[in-house]
Formats: sequence, C-alpha cells, structure tokens
Amino acid sequence: MDYDTLLERYRMHLLDQKGLSVETYRAYINDLTDMIAFMRERGSLDKRAVRAYMMHMHNQYARSSINRKLSAIKGFFDFVRRETGLETNPFAHVRSLKRQDVLPRFLSPDEAVDMIEATEKLRDQAILELLYSTGIRVGEIEGMDCSDVDRERGFIRVLGKGSKQRMVPVGKHALNAIGAYLRTRGVNDPIYVNAPLFLNKNGTRLSSRSIRRIVGRWSRHAALRSHVSPHVLRHSFATHLLDAGADLRSIQEMLGHASLSTTQRYTHLSVDKLMEVYDKAHPKAKG
Repeated sequence: MDYDTLLERYRMHLLDQKGLSVETYRAYINDLTDMIAFMRERGSLDKRAVRAYMMHMHNQYARSSINRKLSAIKGFFDFVRRETGLETNPFAHVRSLKRQDVLPRFLSPDEAVDMIEATEKLRDQAILELLYSTGIRVGEIEGMDCSDVDRERGFIRVLGKGSKQRMVPVGKHALNAIGAYLRTRGVNDPIYVNAPLFLNKNGTRLSSRSIRRIVGRWSRHAALRSHVSPHVLRHSFATHLLDAGADLRSIQEMLGHASLSTTQRYTHLSVDKLMEVYDKAHPKAKG
C-alpha cells in the first residue's frame, strides 16, 4: 500500500471539508502519520497488526485520545476503500472505548490571578488574560486577527468549530493587556488592522502549540500545584462564571458549545454554590 500517496490525497480531501478546524486537521494528520509509521514497521495490515497498534495506543494515551485517533484512522481507511477498492476497513471492527467521566480541572480565582500576574512578557500576559477572560479555545485564539478585537464595544469575534462565528464579551483587564501588547507593534486601533493578533519571534502567526507552551511556562513560573493548559483556563472561566450566578445558556453561548449538555459538565463543580442559591431563593427551601 502506497501510504505516502494515499495520505497526501487524504490531506486534500480533509482540506475540502467545510467546518473542519485547523486544530482538528493537524490532529488527524499526526494521528495517521503515527499509525502509518507503526504499520510500516510491522510490514502488514492484518488483524494482528491492528490489535498490536491498539495495545500500543492503550499504553500511551488516555481513552479520549484513543477514540479521537481511532476516528481519524477509520475515516482514512474508509477513504482508501472508496479510492482504491480496498475490500474492508481493517479498523472497522474496533469499537470506541467507553468514556471515563473525568472531572474537568480548574483553577481557583486566586490561582488564575497569580498566574497572570507572574507573567513578565506583554504578549504572554495578553494571551493569558484573553483565555481566562473569554474561555475561548486555543485554536480559536490562534486564528484571531487584530480586527477581531472591538475594544470600543468590549467584544471579540471568534471563529469556532464548524466555522461558526460568535461574538464573545471580554473584560477590561484583557482588553488593556491586548492594547499594551499591540502598542509595542505600533497598533493603536486593532479593529482596522488585518494581521494576526499574536505573533511569534519570526513575525508570523503564533501557533496553538506555542500558546500551550506559553501557558505551561507561566503556570510553572507561578508555582501552581499542577500543570495548566489553555483548556484548564477554559474550564476555570466557565466554573467561575457559574459560581458567580451566570446561567448555563449564557455560558454555552460564550463557550461556543453546540449542546447545553456539554456545558452542563461544569454544574457538578459548583454543587455547593447551587445549594446556597437554592437555600436563599426557593420559598420551600427552609420549610
């Protein structure tokens, strides 16, 4: 099987798919590249090789990562079947793993503030302020341009999953941090500038991988109890809003969740707060 040619054709196929985020595209290609390297070493693509690769993934990754990789691999071989007449998808019989309900990790408000205040670079501080102030995804912040920041109205424009655009309110601290960083680039009014919002040292768009490294670096610098990722800041944003009394529908809109059930994962984190609100507000609570 000519994997190189098939993978290149599949790349083009993925790029033609509407609504596929850059982050998902990169993940799929990385997943397939790893699988192909493994199969080349095995020299075959039979059931024994498939079982060996599944065992390899079990030893390396969490269930959610394995399921994503399996989805990418099945999609690739379905494409190969259509293109080459391959008789069967070698991974078709492999079932996705049952999801473990892992509680989302989040920071306390004090930890979030400590982390941001420990940041010594204007660009990095603006990134942390924006992630914590809005809860946007790391891929969404990567794709932002200066013109997506409306400082006058206090909103940012975000292109989320499925190429769905949404407007998200952003706090003054984040806007001020973004303004301070952009002034070092000679940008005073970002809404009129069609350039990437965050740049790397080469003057090109900062990647999601670099943003993750920046968040991890400053979490270590702040001596937080565990490694912090952009997704932890996203969870922290939602949790702190919920604790402050925000309704789930509003949080759903800001996070860009297609389903309210996804947003409801945050409710278990704030049971004490919900009981406090109930005890204070419900007429029968004290009966």
